[in-house]
Amino acid sequence: MRILIVEDEKSLRLALEDELREAGFKVEVAASGEEAISKLANAEYDLVVCDLIMDGIGGKEVLEHVKARHPGTAFVLMTAHATIQSAIEILKRGAMDYLRKPFEIEELLKIIGQVKETIRLRGKQDGHGEAWPGSRSFGNMFGRSRAIRETFQLASVVAGTDATVMIIGETGTGKNMLAEAIHYESNRRNHPFITVSCAALSRELLESELFGHEKGAINGSARQKKGRFELAHKGTLFLNEVDDIPMETQSRLLNFTQTGKFERVGGENSLHADVRIIAATKKDLLKQVERGLFRQDLYYRLNVLQIRLPPLRERPEDVPMLVDFFLRKYSPERKLNVSAEIMDILKGYPWEGNVRELEQVVERLVLLNRDGAIDRSALPAGILDSAEHAPGFGWGRSSLHDYLDQMEESLLKDALGKCGGNKRDTAALLKIPLPTLKSKLAKFHLGKPDEGEPGEG
Repeated sequence: MRILIVEDEKSLRLALEDELREAGFKVEVAASGEEAISKLANAEYDLVVCDLIMDGIGGKEVLEHVKARHPGTAFVLMTAHATIQSAIEILKRGAMDYLRKPFEIEELLKIIGQVKETIRLRGKQDGHGEAWPGSRSFGNMFGRSRAIRETFQLASVVAGTDATVMIIGETGTGKNMLAEAIHYESNRRNHPFITVSCAALSRELLESELFGHEKGAINGSARQKKGRFELAHKGTLFLNEVDDIPMETQSRLLNFTQTGKFERVGGENSLHADVRIIAATKKDLLKQVERGLFRQDLYYRLNVLQIRLPPLRERPEDVPMLVDFFLRKYSPERKLNVSAEIMDILKGYPWEGNVRELEQVVERLVLLNRDGAIDRSALPAGILDSAEHAPGFGWGRSSLHDYLDQMEESLLKDALGKCGGNKRDTAALLKIPLPTLKSKLAKFHLGKPDEGEPGEG
């Protein structure tokens, strides 16, 4: 079992390392959040034990990184400032547990025992793609629809460049996950990936977050603070909800995109950072430009390469795969199945909240299931009501192209079954040339690769 200890206090860091190694664990240490992220880029760990408050990248940021990039890794935060409210927040963010300093080594060993048991029960089996022919993954995202495969293909190409990227997508489509996947597929993967949520901060706080501030510059601050551009040096800065950046701050951001230089708030010295910017928005930025809410010159600076993340309603064929993944995530010890009826309802629902909403619904199904059977009554009323008024599951909820693909794939499967898998007989039944059939079977990953069927030589 591999454990990463992240602690800026040297004496505690070394003490924990010695204790855990003596207990028989493989242990590595990091003295900062930045060093931890660098180590995580080059190795997999079963558990990360991390201090909450550190200079630069703190424990919450490391936790967000681990949950997004290494979802199978357990995470425990150490803090000397735990309250009931902060503890709840830590657990909501995805931490397995927290340790209040000072603590006895037995407390940590007990948590490690729980992690070992979880690993044993799960069998360390993830492999969602293996059971879904034709699926493709990119980072921690996956799918088999034409729309998402085209998005992944473009993102893969973009990752190989150093250009600025704009991700367009509705709430809940996974813009943060895609941005992080691009970073870790790029040549900056061994350097920080830093996220800033532009919608959550006032102009003053956002400028401090981006550019940092000098002592006393922000509400009488007691010390100098490095901004996210400095922390992301040689790495990637992800600006989420970039449309919410105030106009005054847009000017400073534009200057950085042109020169790579900036000043801390309240500072006079010009600093430089080598940072790749990935921006994301759920709005039409060109309309924001027309309304005078977003600078046109900044728009073109950020929109060098654009990637659109399709909403879930445009790729209903990905729903079963996602449902299966979330079932195993929320019920790793039990095998739960969704009936064809419920799956049809889920595929036909418009999913205004996209994948995030689907995950919440699946978690609800797991919590409300009885004796391993997921009942229709566990579905939210809004989904059932939508299904009752829908003209047909799936129809009108996806693009015509995707709908025709689904129909064609279903017809091919049916014909193959009737002909016992024989391609020549299947082609004759469908009244299409054999080469055309083979091409279509390859497109949908149906049938076995050609091995010289009898009569086909």
